[in-house]
Amino acid sequence: MRTAAPAGTERVAPLAPAQHSLWFLDQLTGPSGEYILPFAHRLRGPLDIEALESALNALVARHAPLRTRIEQADGEPWQTVRRHRPFRLPQSDLSGDPGRVAPTVTDLALRPFDLAREDPLRPLLVRLGPQDHVLVCSLHHICCDGLSLALMGEELAVLYRAARNGRNPQEALPPLPVQYSDIVLARLGRAGSPEGRRALDRQREALAGAEPLRLPVDRPRPAIRTGRGDRVEVVVPAGTVRAVRAAARRHRVTPYMLLLTVFAMLLHRRSGSHDLCVGTPVSGRADREEEALIGLFTNTVVLRLDLSGRGLAELLSGVRSRALAAYQDGDVPFEHVVDALRPPRDLSRTPVFQVMFSFQDFEEDALALDGLHCTPWDIPVGSSKFDLELELGRDGDRLRGFLEYSTDLYEAATVRRLADDYLALLREVLDLSDSSTSEEPAR
Repeated sequence: MRTAAPAGTERVAPLAPAQHSLWFLDQLTGPSGEYILPFAHRLRGPLDIEALESALNALVARHAPLRTRIEQADGEPWQTVRRHRPFRLPQSDLSGDPGRVAPTVTDLALRPFDLAREDPLRPLLVRLGPQDHVLVCSLHHICCDGLSLALMGEELAVLYRAARNGRNPQEALPPLPVQYSDIVLARLGRAGSPEGRRALDRQREALAGAEPLRLPVDRPRPAIRTGRGDRVEVVVPAGTVRAVRAAARRHRVTPYMLLLTVFAMLLHRRSGSHDLCVGTPVSGRADREEEALIGLFTNTVVLRLDLSGRGLAELLSGVRSRALAAYQDGDVPFEHVVDALRPPRDLSRTPVFQVMFSFQDFEEDALALDGLHCTPWDIPVGSSKFDLELELGRDGDRLRGFLEYSTDLYEAATVRRLADDYLALLREVLDLSDSSTSEEPAR
């Protein structure tokens, strides 16, 4: 199924359910920085700026979502894929004013997008010195996800190397066999199939009657959720990580399931609820063709967890069974689940779940451009998509991440204590399972 493309565009296609949700929020609340994914790195060494510009152009030409705008026809939003037009890489020389570097990078990274009038990728190269730069690319979530950023870094390195060596970067990678809009069309068809409807029914039955999680908060919940937020760092030392993996093997669960179970135990202790829903992201990429694409594939599944078990083994078994059942239908769009459940309209909180847990059991490679020392540049966040979100990922032998929180509800000190309590409970659980919990100082 293909739609006719007006002049100046390659094609027009409907939005994926997750894209439609982001577009609807953009229309409801206005453009904001809540759903922006920054890709920022400091580049030290002899940077070839022309090669970097060529590499970025080749990347945008290769991946249609990076040049897709969301336009309306008869009140309905559509992906409008624009033909690639070579662009110059915007630059800002702040070598004489280092105090402006961090505010400039943060402003560019988190400045809201006009989804109908500009492409969802905004790059900037900031010069700190002759051989010292910051590359920041601001991307709206509607065009990409976390795995897309990792892919972007990998491909940018290949394209930069080709351009730096005098080759055409657009010939440095094999052509893509399919585009993102093709995947969207195919998935919309599957969602309406008999099997898709049965999978949706299973999700609806599993979540029917679930109540919002009511954790103690520092401030009254506002009538309308604003999305304002912040985060505190969470570091799980290497010794604890080894104990997590050993305990997970003994109980025949994944480290993700064990870490999630401990987080759910903490939520139970704080809320007093035995029945709680936690959201968790899944990659949404089913095959190699999809793994090669930049786009919004991530889906959210909701795990309804029963914390009435008396022992760790029983709790882990319950989390394992709930997780496997949810992953079986992990391709059912979360937006369709919400529509099927028809939860009471409540603008003060997110529907179905208010707390998210994510764990990446792999280490994301930093950008690696030939001849340069590249390190990630941290962008401070000013938003939170949920009441709380615990995000952990591999960082060498340890785990490092953040506990993101709504500043409408929580003080920073409260969330810091909550993060510390999670680490303490994790050590307590590992002690109960006779695991070694020797700690190492955080790096």
